[in-house]
Amino acid sequence: MSDFWGELGKTVGKTQQALDTARKEAERLAREAGKVAQEVATEAGRGLTGAVGQVQQLVTGEAPEEPVNLAALPEPQRVAYAGALYALAAADGGLDKDELQLIIDLVDLGGLSPGGRRMVLNYVVAPPALADTLAPFGAAPAPVRYALLLNLVELAWANDLLDPQQDTLLTTAQAALHVSDEQYRAIWRFMRELRAVRLRGQNDSTAAQATKVAAAGLAAVGVPLAAVYASGSVLGLSAAGITSGLAALGLGLGMVPGIGIAVLLGTGVFLGVRALLDATNQTEQGQLRTQLAQQAQAVLASLDEMITLLDAQILVVAQAGDTQTIGMRLAALHERRRALQQIMARRRAMAETIG
Repeated sequence: MSDFWGELGKTVGKTQQALDTARKEAERLAREAGKVAQEVATEAGRGLTGAVGQVQQLVTGEAPEEPVNLAALPEPQRVAYAGALYALAAADGGLDKDELQLIIDLVDLGGLSPGGRRMVLNYVVAPPALADTLAPFGAAPAPVRYALLLNLVELAWANDLLDPQQDTLLTTAQAALHVSDEQYRAIWRFMRELRAVRLRGQNDSTAAQATKVAAAGLAAVGVPLAAVYASGSVLGLSAAGITSGLAALGLGLGMVPGIGIAVLLGTGVFLGVRALLDATNQTEQGQLRTQLAQQAQAVLASLDEMITLLDAQILVVAQAGDTQTIGMRLAALHERRRALQQIMARRRAMAETIG
């Protein structure tokens, strides 16, 4: 066993070679690491989390990383992060349901000032220019920059169609966020592979394996795995897929009631999933359920405010005249409003299952 890990260390040290070679090697290591993780867990009587954490350290050369906490960013960056998502989504000419759903899953309004909150909510009416929103992230920590680009890539494909304008803006974002070409390609592969798992409905052991392989490809080119925890690709998996997929990355995830609800409510990245998984007794789980119910109501309130803002804008546009351009603008706003109503109905149904 010691000889095996010695060879593994030597191999990982060569991952600066050509991208294709590095990725193939990383995938092999991830597959082998997954087998060893199970053996270690069985022999030592530990859970999967601890074993995979050791594997991640051996594969990447680093200890398991703390997830990116977007809610802990300075308010200007939090507002700009949300603005970037809206800007990229709107670049194809509109904001459809799938794009809005992902943005709502990723954006946390908790703790923002009234002014910052209003600004983010109003992006549903008037998205900002992407270049303006990227400016605050030029010197941001690497995990934040990579997480933002990953989210932007996921948004571009949220409706299964990459618009040429969105493709151009992604290239702009790559340069602004100081992401290399090989890292950009690795981010695309991660998104594509996790998306394939979700579309196939394979959300248990397959999700864990696919996540490890895809994440190994990121690590091989220097993309911090901390960025993955803010991934809409993982959020799009089922409860079992989220659990196994994130556990494969070294985050302490065990399956407990409510994890799917917790993540899908989307008030911030994973809604403090660590607390959910650490809730080992009924009292703690009851407290967490109360917290989730409060967060669910906060999401519903935000959606209601967004619809109100759209209603006001619809009135303004309708009073501007009766031209073809105005008619198209009104149609887009009404479609956006319907999408939010559908999302709101779904969130309300999920919120009722918490209580």
